[in-house]
Amino acid sequence: MMTLEQIRLKQNPILTNILLGMGTGTMIAERLFPRLPHALSSVVIAKLGDERFRRYNLRRAPGAATKRVDIMFEGKVYTVEQYAVEVPMPRELLREADERQPLEVRRFLPVSTIAMTTAMDILNLDYELDVAAVATASGSYAAGNTLALAGGTKWSAATGTPVTDIRAAAEVIRKKAGVRPNTMIFSADAWAAYEGNAEVKGYLPSTQTGPATVDQAKVQLNVKNIYIGDAIWKNEAGVGQDVWGNNAILAYVPEISSTGANVSLAQPAFGFTNVIEGHPFAEAPYYENSSKSWIYGGTFERKPNVAYGEAGFLFTNPK
Repeated sequence: MMTLEQIRLKQNPILTNILLGMGTGTMIAERLFPRLPHALSSVVIAKLGDERFRRYNLRRAPGAATKRVDIMFEGKVYTVEQYAVEVPMPRELLREADERQPLEVRRFLPVSTIAMTTAMDILNLDYELDVAAVATASGSYAAGNTLALAGGTKWSAATGTPVTDIRAAAEVIRKKAGVRPNTMIFSADAWAAYEGNAEVKGYLPSTQTGPATVDQAKVQLNVKNIYIGDAIWKNEAGVGQDVWGNNAILAYVPEISSTGANVSLAQPAFGFTNVIEGHPFAEAPYYENSSKSWIYGGTFERKPNVAYGEAGFLFTNPK
């Protein structure tokens, strides 16, 4: 007969080493809106004008005044919003032998892992949904930086031309923002339409029988980074839906270090995520008498923001 000690959740060899759960898919929010960490709830960032792109009469005669260029910049305030979640673990689940003794949360590592994994997954999925909502809204882009596909222009159609469309969009970004886009985001549906497209297959070796790979697409599109967002969320009816919908996004994304030190004011980022340093973080678990449960929680203070709508391009309904 097994002892009480042996049947406790913390002692169960299966629950201790195996945690089964449905996956949420690949999270790509940071690939499009990199995190810009700061210590305060609001921060002012200087958004430059287009003076660097203008041509001036710089020729100067001896003794004449030197051409002066007044630069314009907007000190824009970016704020963060707080998101938090708690996951209770009933004490009955812990199979504690003596309820009169205070529970020691540190002894129940598997339970802590289950609770905090759940909390962090919920926070990160919520973040992914927020970024996707901003990035797939046509209002986040400059005029002329969106393309709604329909009928024969859909990438899933035999007459669709995704390579031509995306390369043309890259030129739109280059001529408006002064940089070539370096990142392509495909939703699961958009990638399915792209990889099997007739035009795309025309760029592949004649000996290749399967669809295009991500690495091949990078060459075809002349884009350094390609990410496929196949994360899902479930509605109240329990029906799974794609976080990124039926969309594709081309953008210039600057490289930002974990401290935010490598971002240049002169880089026309499509967007970024303002985030408080150290977030998301795990709250200290506490015991709640009313529910007789240990409460595990996580907090995430952040907000995705569009910086330059000219540095991104949105394709809707490619499939």
